[in-house]
Amino acid sequence: MADTFVLGHSSAATEQPGWAALQVAGLQLQLLHNAEAPLPCQLVLLDDALLDVAPLTQWQQTGAGLLSFRALPGVLPLPLQASPDELCALLGFAVEQQRLQQITAELAGALHKKDADLRQLVDVGLALSAERDLDCLLEKILEEGRRLSHCDAASLFLIERRAGEAEQLLFKLTQNASLNTSQFQSQRLPLSKASIVGYVALTSEELNLPNVYALAADAPYRFNRSFDLQMGYRTESLLAIPMLNHRQEVVGVLEFINRHSEAQAGEPLHCLPFSEEVAASLRALASQAAVAIENRQLLDDISRLFDGFVQASVFAIEQRDPTTSGHSFRVAELCLALAGQLANAPQAHLRQQRFSAQALRELRYAALLHDFGKVGVREHVLTKARKLNDTVLENLHYRVALAKENLTNHCLRRMLAACRSQGGLSDEQRALMELELAQECSRLDNYLARIVAANEPTMLSEGDFADLREVQSELVKAPDNRLISLLDEGEFCALAVRKGSLTPEEREEIERHVVHTRDFLNLIPWTPDLQAVPKIAAAHHEKLNGSGYPYGLSGDDIPCASRIMTICDIFDALTAADRPYKPAMPVERALDVLQSEVKSGLLDQDLVQVFIDSRCFLPAVASSPHQAPPFSHHVCDYEPSCNHDSHHQGKST
Repeated sequence: MADTFVLGHSSAATEQPGWAALQVAGLQLQLLHNAEAPLPCQLVLLDDALLDVAPLTQWQQTGAGLLSFRALPGVLPLPLQASPDELCALLGFAVEQQRLQQITAELAGALHKKDADLRQLVDVGLALSAERDLDCLLEKILEEGRRLSHCDAASLFLIERRAGEAEQLLFKLTQNASLNTSQFQSQRLPLSKASIVGYVALTSEELNLPNVYALAADAPYRFNRSFDLQMGYRTESLLAIPMLNHRQEVVGVLEFINRHSEAQAGEPLHCLPFSEEVAASLRALASQAAVAIENRQLLDDISRLFDGFVQASVFAIEQRDPTTSGHSFRVAELCLALAGQLANAPQAHLRQQRFSAQALRELRYAALLHDFGKVGVREHVLTKARKLNDTVLENLHYRVALAKENLTNHCLRRMLAACRSQGGLSDEQRALMELELAQECSRLDNYLARIVAANEPTMLSEGDFADLREVQSELVKAPDNRLISLLDEGEFCALAVRKGSLTPEEREEIERHVVHTRDFLNLIPWTPDLQAVPKIAAAHHEKLNGSGYPYGLSGDDIPCASRIMTICDIFDALTAADRPYKPAMPVERALDVLQSEVKSGLLDQDLVQVFIDSRCFLPAVASSPHQAPPFSHHVCDYEPSCNHDSHHQGKST
């Protein structure tokens, strides 16, 4: 056992009592002149001479075991009266203690490194799970992998699976500390075992290659040298790890290239193989990356699915009333355009309202779905462009035609009776009877013309509707010879509507489309970042002065997003060119209407001003001028509160 000991000492130590007892057989002695680590010995015999060379604390930092002829703090004292065998055993104990201390220190260092690696992997996992953008997520995966392994380059490949098509490799991303890869573009590659990445993807086996230019002749894969040749690079060590999801399916492959030591940073690259310790850390990273990628892709798929559902819903809604096709999409586009201008608004309170990406997404969905409640409105009310529908108006035409036919028959019977009683009919009598018939028919035609005119939803002046009462008082024969009014009470009430084409009951039904929208949207389990969609959509017909519906909200009780939507909804209704019953209003005139509504206390003045000044609406409207539209109806009448244009009515849906 003694031949494993190397005892460091000073020359003065040989003069110490008991020195001869230390010169046991096989003990190696090493004369020391300083306390610089590492020492060429396992044990140091401290005496006053060596303590003069360096203080005790410095000797303790050398890592060697310490012995002393006299008692020192933390130093094993030598019992000089002991026998050589006892001293030899004491030396053996000291060396064993020193060896155990070294092992303990190494284990503590390894444990500390493992703990640091584990904390690093946990931090990486948290960072990956928090990243929402897939491209940023992939960049982060490679960055963390290179940091964990101290490698020069890394690449990431994804497996593309499309219905009805063969699987492909998507070379998605690469990073290289030695080369500029900023111009890299992703590319699709055939999935084959002939390539290293393809082999790993198809077999789920990891490949750790110390030198890719020295592959075994019987290996089923080969290294593609084209990148090295093209870029002037030299690939040596390579580790390719499959990324497996929870179903143990390969979703991609991570490839790490040219590992170097941590101390090589900033020095010429000297490649090292990937050790098992490094490979284990990268396997853990690959597992975390697979989960993060699959989760991100799943979230993106869900987002695309929901967006598709929203667009399909809007399309289905607009099929009930094709005359407003595209309205919801245009309103959403206008809302995002106006909301995007708030950051640059001159008003400080609007700049504070600036919309985040999350809030813009919430506003977009609310705008797309703001009229979904139209599904709860009866179709004949929803699409009612005139006060009487076509069927009722056609019946009135038949009613007048029948009345004229009855008058004609009555006139002919009078002529026949006169001929029989008088033996003939003079020209004067015939002319008189025909004149009376013509006057009566003309009166009925005049009544019908009044009905047709009153049926158009123009603005009517205040009055008692005497003309319509006169028409209603006209009695005509029904097919069963009953006498009926030319206009029944329901038809009279419909024609007597002063503004628009809807009766009060129909107006109430129309206005309830907002309530239907709210109730429908409340059925959807919105995520926290979209939970305000129902509230925003349900308030798009509220007005700042409290005159809106369905809640009569006013001022700040109306969400900013809803106030934006109200402006955009009205503007599109005024300028839309896709409705057959009205041409589009010129843009500048529509802006005048918005400003008039501001003066009436209905719209947000600052938002309207930003809308006008920024001209953010231009991409959504046609640039050519149009004539001003007549009154028209759809879903919700928009009726300007001002009187500057009493003959104009637009519709806000």
